[in-house]
Amino acid sequence: MGNKNEGMQRKRTVLVVEDNDMNREILLELLADDYHVLEAENGAAGLELLDRHSDEIALVLLDVYMPECDGFTFLERKRKDPRYDAVPVIMMTASSNADDEIRCLELGASDFITKPYNVEIMKNRMKSVIRLRESSSMLGRLETDSLTGLHSKEYFYHAVEKTLRANPNEHYDILCSDVENFRVMNDRYGTAECDRFLRAIADDFTACLPGLVLGGRIGADVYAFLLRHREKDAWDENMTPNGGNTHFERFIVKLGAYIDVDHSLTAAAICDRATLAIAEIKKVFGANFAFYDDAMREQQLFDHHLEQMMESALAERQFVVYYQPKHDLHTDATGGAEALVRWINPELGFISPGKFVPLFERNGFIINLDFYIWEEVCRELRRCREEGLPVVPVSVNVSRRDFELPDLARQIAALADRYGIEHALLHIELTESMYSDNPEQIARTLADLHSNGFYIELDDFGAGYSSLTSLNTLQLDVMKIDMSLIRHATATNDYSILRFATLLADGMRLKTVVEGVETAEQVAALKVLGCDYIQGYYFSKPLPVEEFEAYLKAHARQEVRV
Repeated sequence: MGNKNEGMQRKRTVLVVEDNDMNREILLELLADDYHVLEAENGAAGLELLDRHSDEIALVLLDVYMPECDGFTFLERKRKDPRYDAVPVIMMTASSNADDEIRCLELGASDFITKPYNVEIMKNRMKSVIRLRESSSMLGRLETDSLTGLHSKEYFYHAVEKTLRANPNEHYDILCSDVENFRVMNDRYGTAECDRFLRAIADDFTACLPGLVLGGRIGADVYAFLLRHREKDAWDENMTPNGGNTHFERFIVKLGAYIDVDHSLTAAAICDRATLAIAEIKKVFGANFAFYDDAMREQQLFDHHLEQMMESALAERQFVVYYQPKHDLHTDATGGAEALVRWINPELGFISPGKFVPLFERNGFIINLDFYIWEEVCRELRRCREEGLPVVPVSVNVSRRDFELPDLARQIAALADRYGIEHALLHIELTESMYSDNPEQIARTLADLHSNGFYIELDDFGAGYSSLTSLNTLQLDVMKIDMSLIRHATATNDYSILRFATLLADGMRLKTVVEGVETAEQVAALKVLGCDYIQGYYFSKPLPVEEFEAYLKAHARQEVRV
């Protein structure tokens, strides 16, 4: 009994923050033999437990998407309290979105676990993170990183700030490096191989960097170097090391440089700016080097400001739906419309969708916004019918993040039914590039939507690489032809590509909508080609709801189906 009790006392405590009851029960069962487990059903409850048990908790397993307080908010609040610095966090997600991973890592997450769980991988990652954090706690005050021989993070930061204070008139640069997909590489090649690589690139950097003053390992696979200042044109952007050995070419190292650093900043803030440059090129294949500039920081601050406002903006109905009519070439009347979101903010005024939609795609808030738009459209369609206004189908754009919901079709159907809207009046519009992200899941969800009577529109056809396979695989009703094709046809007086697209759609029994139509000549040509609908400024720009209703009264038949 004594040995058993001693074993139990050595168990570390893990906090599981997961809103899905079944997932939480699975984790509790998997971890019970090795850990004491605390559980919370959302981020807010998790923070309360962290506050009460921060001295005991060795690790937090944190779901990304949860009600009340999601994983991003949890990390932001955790980072503000120094009491929690020593508690590592592993994120749990079913998403493969790289931007989510980047954001969580920037907020202080240590690692990711993908759902559904691979038990052995999960347990080994937990052990590694706990071991690393406990080792870091013991070695944190030591000067040298035991693996690479560079300075430890704490000592490096201290030495940088000391150097800047001692040399106020000198100019310095900071170079940071990050190994692309290091977590995956660790799983694939093993810790020993990855450790050899980390030592090798540390040796490469210290041997080849001109003007090197200090070097430190500030993360598991992140290095930072203080250098004497060089102008941009003196930098070699092909300096990425490979460990001095072609054996390591499968590892990709990304570099970010903040040149002529601001002496008033802390060393951590200086390195944050260099790693912000790395975050920018993580989105770009083949780009391995970037300079930090203030625009990146300003964009980061602006994005953060938008994130702080987004929930209250939705609650206060600052997001407004505009409607752009679709003109039926066969009946010469309005045959439908596309719903487009606009953000009218009391502080910032009109905020372009190009500024907030990509941000919401990254942080997942786009799901909330999309459901808001769907409901606004349903509410408008019901009002038009009740007041005897013309009723036309409305297409609503869906995000790739919406398809992460396992019951998306059921939720949209339930929303339409709540407002008494025929499913055929609510068109689902997606881009072909979305399909390439997760083709099987998206195809299944679209099939569910189609079987529920919703019409499916494929947007931006011809904008990039268009796959005949995706056209043949997805259950579609409408092909929206990108405006670039009509512009090319007008500029070259060559409508052959448009003719091919129209014939292809006709052969697949798809209706066609041509976007970006601006002239009478284009309208006439599209009529000859047999296109079904056109959308563009020739007939109407996107309109607020009152103007759209007036437009319908003047241009639409009483009841229209696409």
